[in-house]
Amino acid sequence: MTPAELTLAAQKGDAEAFATLLEMHQSRLYRIAYAYLHNEGDALEAIQESTYRAYRNLKKLKEPSYFSTWTYQ
Repeated sequence: MTPAELTLAAQKGDAEAFATLLEMHQSRLYRIAYAYLHNEGDALEAIQESTYRAYRNLKKLKEPSYFSTWTYQ
């Protein structure tokens, strides 16, 4: 499945699709968080919070192909 297809599936409630999306972007999320926070623990906590917010607001994402950009913001 493409990232856009995974996003659509996740928007329909497929938790496995959402987990797959996160796995695809995990390392970049960490690098971004660490670059801002300069602390591993804080970076991991920020990723956890952003993951929760992304899951909670996933249905608001209008263009599934922009999942990565939307998540990084």
